[in-house]
Amino acid sequence: MWCFRNLKLALQTMLLAFVLAGAAIAQDVVRIGNVPLPGDAVETQEGLSGFAGTWVGQWDGWRNHVLIIERITENGLSDVVYAVGSDLNGAGRWFRRKAKIQGDTLTFIDDGFSASYQLSETGRMRGVFDDDRGFAVLERRNLSDILAAPGEDWFSIANREYLQTDLVENGQPVRLTVVTYAPQGDGPFPLALLHHGSTGSGTRPSDFDRVWTSAWLADLLNEYGWLVAFPYRRGRGMSDGLYDEGFAPDRADGYSPKAEFSIPGAERALTDANSALAALRSRPDVAQSDILVGGVSRGGVVAIMQAGSKPDDVAGVINFVGGWTGSRGDASINPTLFKRINPFKGEVLSIYGEEDPYYSIEHSKSNLAEMERQGAKNTLHVLKLPGYRNGHWVITMPALWEKEVELFLRHIDKSR
Repeated sequence: MWCFRNLKLALQTMLLAFVLAGAAIAQDVVRIGNVPLPGDAVETQEGLSGFAGTWVGQWDGWRNHVLIIERITENGLSDVVYAVGSDLNGAGRWFRRKAKIQGDTLTFIDDGFSASYQLSETGRMRGVFDDDRGFAVLERRNLSDILAAPGEDWFSIANREYLQTDLVENGQPVRLTVVTYAPQGDGPFPLALLHHGSTGSGTRPSDFDRVWTSAWLADLLNEYGWLVAFPYRRGRGMSDGLYDEGFAPDRADGYSPKAEFSIPGAERALTDANSALAALRSRPDVAQSDILVGGVSRGGVVAIMQAGSKPDDVAGVINFVGGWTGSRGDASINPTLFKRINPFKGEVLSIYGEEDPYYSIEHSKSNLAEMERQGAKNTLHVLKLPGYRNGHWVITMPALWEKEVELFLRHIDKSR
């Protein structure tokens, strides 16, 4: 009995020690939103390097990310805390790594970990991971400020708000969500308007509320002085109103492949795009100068139609994998909408990916030919993405198209 009691006491003591040790470990970790950080993290002093400090943003627009530069030696070696939030594979994590700073580039040098970051002229930092298969855009923050209010808001480098528009639905005014990225300075700035695409088949209403932007493209445009706005059309991204861009009579069937429904849906999208433009034009930080329009997938078509509806106000168009309906749709839909660029006769940059599951390169070239016949000056880049049948997601690999976009921005700037 004595042995049993002593064994029980010993086990209780060990359990208590384990619990206390766990509590001590827990106390050594702080959380910023869903990102864990070591409680003893410190940041280098400002001025030692352009990389000095704490950087906060997201990988691929959704996974929260913190980078803390703890120490930088004279030869450019640095101690870095790398931390990310939770994902489908589990909880967030952090670790300390070694990195090398050369000029405006920081590269991790530990075996088995491939990530590098480059300073942007906007004061932000852009990161790429695993052979350009992921990207991040981060802004410098004060670590003490973050720890004083450790919430999710730190991870957004953009401003999200509502636009009061001239749209009315069911007798009620309609507000559209907009996400903006501003250049350095007070403005006013020329406006770049970038349009979102569809939700695939249109059969998952839960997808309608999702907010998408490309922080990398926005930061690149900010470098060239553009204020970047991603407006969300009715019923998308928490905007007011009904999302109704070409659905079948039974909305459970998703987007209709028939022109009688798709074409009016595209017209509705253009109406929303122009209402968002009018609302943005009234802002004091938006210059009354030519705009840049662009978009992805259906958003590319919206940008093309918007250029045709505002030919004297548009400096250029950036079209990423533009198309309204895929191969199952009425063959007349896409050519009809691409023709809507008339009477715009300016510059268009079109970027498409091979093995696009929605729009083959041959199909897209035929749509672009319809646009060119209307007088638009189109430059086409066809890119090969790693992997199988993923050409539609070329926007997610900026290393493949960044130089082409920069050349385009320089070109239209000279011609304005």
